[in-house]
Amino acid sequence: MSNRAANAPIKGYYYQFDHTIVLLLSAESPQTKIVVEGIEDVDLENGSETTFVQCKYYQGSNYSHSLIKGALIQMLKHFYAQGCPEDNKCRYRLYGHYKSGMDKLPQTFDLNFFKKKFLTYKKKKITHEVHNEIGITDDQLNRFQALLEINVRAPSYEDQQIKIRDLLVSQISDCQAEDAETFYYPSALNVVRRLAIKTDEDDRRITKAKFIAEVNRKEEVLSLWLRQKFGNSYYANLIKRKYFKFASTKVSSATRIFLIDIAGEFDISKASSLLTKLGNRFSHREHRHTPPEDRFCPYVLIRGLTPTDLVSLKANLLQQGVRFADGYPFKESDFYPAILACSPTKENQVKIKFIPSLEQIAPVVAAITGSSVKIFNFSKSTTLDDGHIPPGVEHHSIKVSSAYFISEVIE
Repeated sequence: MSNRAANAPIKGYYYQFDHTIVLLLSAESPQTKIVVEGIEDVDLENGSETTFVQCKYYQGSNYSHSLIKGALIQMLKHFYAQGCPEDNKCRYRLYGHYKSGMDKLPQTFDLNFFKKKFLTYKKKKITHEVHNEIGITDDQLNRFQALLEINVRAPSYEDQQIKIRDLLVSQISDCQAEDAETFYYPSALNVVRRLAIKTDEDDRRITKAKFIAEVNRKEEVLSLWLRQKFGNSYYANLIKRKYFKFASTKVSSATRIFLIDIAGEFDISKASSLLTKLGNRFSHREHRHTPPEDRFCPYVLIRGLTPTDLVSLKANLLQQGVRFADGYPFKESDFYPAILACSPTKENQVKIKFIPSLEQIAPVVAAITGSSVKIFNFSKSTTLDDGHIPPGVEHHSIKVSSAYFISEVIE
């Protein structure tokens, strides 16, 4: 798994997300639920029982009782606020990783140790004893201790990611280790992140079954947040592996329509280079006896480009010897989808086909025969309206920060 967290606080943040993924994937029941950022970092709901989990990551710190004292006090106050129930429906778990010093915490300890080490502290030279301040009895404290699990030997950030990889392989059909690392793990992080930023607690709740379904969703919209965490190269490789990985070096025959948002960043040299790469990458390779049905090239729809700039771009491509078609057979003619849909020929090896507008996607697709159609919408902000997607056409929305980032994806 990628390990690019820049510092300890950020790493701790992702460690908590990773542990949430572990809890969900390792749950026995598909209906087990978690609440991200609930009462604690993670609330695990399994039938009638709820476990409140605090997750700590101190890779660079030695363990000390003071590091977990605040979390335990918070849990105790929640237990007391619930009336110190005797039905064992609520459990509490503190899960943490430390550099060393874990032997300071004995495997078992009595009530006096618990009071002294975890419920007593000084603030402004005044000693506070939480158990006395809230008025909880020793019997109630013993009951709380019976419901409390403390694990200060949790796995490292790297080991926990290996566990996630193995769980993804075991829980998702046909998932290989490389797929888990490249796509499913970032996808799982994306799902947890989306839950964490929801305001309403009910919106931060998800079952194991639904979580796996969302992680394994084939139409998952790739997020710029993944690029920010993993870096441009990793994000580009993720997109390439998901959408443009072929069984051999030969590009599979298909009609691919690329929607490219170039608004606010048009550079004729960069744009021409991008389209040339697209044409070369996703067009057939002409051989001596290439049959007509094996000839194909990509379609492009450039968004955010003025008519004048589009003319300049086409002229630049012609000057470079890049053959293209745009569905306009003569000057000031109407647009003819059927003409655009014609396959390249041996004499006229078109590398790019321009679709003039969103409204013309459906007519062009309707004119295409004998080929599967796939739409790739590389967008900086907006997704494609459903009304522009012909029924039954495979469609993928991919978030990018720049149109020219596509070059890195297809290299």
